[in-house]
Amino acid sequence: MDLDRLDDDITLETCTPQITVANQKVLDFIENTFNNILREIEVRPCGKPVIVLRRIVAVRPYYDEADFMRLKWHIEDREVQYRFPGKTDDEAWRFSERQRARDIYYHDPTLFKQQETVDRYIDDIAHTCQVARSDLKVTGSPKGLHAGLFNNDRTDQTATIPAVDIGFTFSDLSHLRWVLVIEKEATFNSLVERRYQQKATIGPGLLVTAKGYPDLGTRRFLRALLNRAEPSIKVFGLMDWDPDGIQILKCYRYGSKKMAQEYGCNIPEMKWIGLKAEDVTRKGQADNASMPLSMRDRAIALSMLTSGEWRDGSGTLLPGLEECTAELQLMLMLNRKAEIQILDEGGNGLKEWLTVRLADELQEDRIMW
Repeated sequence: MDLDRLDDDITLETCTPQITVANQKVLDFIENTFNNILREIEVRPCGKPVIVLRRIVAVRPYYDEADFMRLKWHIEDREVQYRFPGKTDDEAWRFSERQRARDIYYHDPTLFKQQETVDRYIDDIAHTCQVARSDLKVTGSPKGLHAGLFNNDRTDQTATIPAVDIGFTFSDLSHLRWVLVIEKEATFNSLVERRYQQKATIGPGLLVTAKGYPDLGTRRFLRALLNRAEPSIKVFGLMDWDPDGIQILKCYRYGSKKMAQEYGCNIPEMKWIGLKAEDVTRKGQADNASMPLSMRDRAIALSMLTSGEWRDGSGTLLPGLEECTAELQLMLMLNRKAEIQILDEGGNGLKEWLTVRLADELQEDRIMW
């Protein structure tokens, strides 16, 4: 018996990756696209093969009756075409070259101009194939941070959120009583320095920040953690009292138009604990604790109030967004906004406020320590 050959066969058999339904969709798209290009070249050697993609232009959310937690989207899209080889020899060379590039944008930033261009192409391909970004094996490195995941003083330090992919597992989560998602990295760092995730009177918890608008890696991490936790863990959001803060909250809860295929990462159960108008007015002189809205702020607020992404097919606001709408209207009426940092004025202001607010929410949900 040829033992070397047997070893090779065993290695090949055990290392062969499993082809999922999503993987097959991508493979079929690639195969069909190349076949179309070859047919075009065979028929017309001087022709210009076309890659056809679908681009999302509008969405209308709805709930899957079989799984109420998963918000899905009725999607309107349009066809976009990319012609090969391009207008010049240089464009043709760069087109073929980037198909082999690992880092698409940085390989040729002159061609793509900005990272958003690459993101748009990836989203178009994912939507065309009806798969998530991860099924294309194209994912960004998570930018978020977490503290409190490990129940150990020596290991519980601020760390970058890990990539959640096939085979990823969480360690023991039984020590966690709550999860707090924070918009601002500065606020996150302030709480970590005080070891709030360990020392809070409401019990140990997990602090998370995506440093602003959430990236897909942070959303996927949170969704996987909440799915894994037994018993279930309550998750809360702490954002600025401004249009961006509310938009960030909405992104965590329901995603966005361009990420419609990623509904599996939505966190509709996230509770918004602040910052809200009542928190600003309690600081005394509201004008001293707040700032006027900019033209950009007002434009974002008006866009959200009229957005179809906020309502289901019957025109009803999605659960949890009624309060967001009321707060946006208050901002516009008062022409004011405020940052989380106003809570930290005067010693342990933020820590005390947060403990009271979280304790109220947890007691309301009948969680006993």
